Amino acid sequence: MTTHDNPSLYKNGQMIVRVGDAGNVFNLSALKQFEHSMVSNCFAIKFVREGIERYTVNNKPFTVPSGSYLLMNGQKEGKVLIDSENYVKGMCLNVSNELIAEVVAAKVAPDTAVADQNLSNFFYTQQFLENQYQAAHHSLGRKLQEISERVKKGSFSIDQIDTELFYQLAECLVTDQTEVFKQLQTIKTVKSETQRDLCRRVLKAKEFIDSSFMEALTIEQIARTAGMSEYHFFRLFKQMTGFTPYQYMLSSRLKNASILLKADHSVFDAAIASGFSDIYSFSKAFKKHFGVSPSSYVLSKV
Repeated sequence: MTTHDNPSLYKNGQMIVRVGDAGNVFNLSALKQFEHSMVSNCFAIKFVREGIERYTVNNKPFTVPSGSYLLMNGQKEGKVLIDSENYVKGMCLNVSNELIAEVVAAKVAPDTAVADQNLSNFFYTQQFLENQYQAAHHSLGRKLQEISERVKKGSFSIDQIDTELFYQLAECLVTDQTEVFKQLQTIKTVKSETQRDLCRRVLKAKEFIDSSFMEALTIEQIARTAGMSEYHFFRLFKQMTGFTPYQYMLSSRLKNASILLKADHSVFDAAIASGFSDIYSFSKAFKKHFGVSPSSYVLSKV
């Protein structure tokens, strides 16, 4: 059976297509009413293609909307609830601990057989930060979106669910979560759960900036997204990311502008589309960041 969005698959009731072995499993679902406990020895990636899925992981609730995913390791227990008039379509992918271990070892210490122990502990123990993410802003999320689009177009088949696919997912997962691990370590607090909660709040605010950097955001608006005071948020954001919220927003704008310039947009269009109010401020910021003017950057692009 190919895994695609043929309406006939969903017409006569709910369905779950399951492919894989005990370690690496690909599940494709279309459900209206569903409630089930979750216990896994692997990494679970819960990506929502359409609708909303609600999870509880270690007693913490997560509402995962379309275009987002929840990530948890085998040390976490929880349940999923779907209650909708329309079909909620999702992809659940389990990635084995052994496969993750290979990728972690290669990433942290490619010239040795031993990975960083603290990072390894993060991935395989209760230390791991179960959290939901907006797919567009993370390498794993973009890979999930790519698969989802192929599923929707009917160009994704069971034959493509192989070891190589799970290696790609594992590489994206480890890349993203290694950065989360580093940021989590910067938060010094007595209680582990407080540390984890603060990290989630800042990551949520960071995604808010990623989604809205073209707007004239204020620290107050961003801090409100994190549910924190301006001062506490400002201090913690810089501590975790190495940037002030404004510096991060400016960097996001300039990165977006550079992509548009590479795609043959004019300097003016790239500036306006990236949230700059005028060419002068854009050119000044661009040169300071990249070391060349926007026009020189266009001429030098490969």
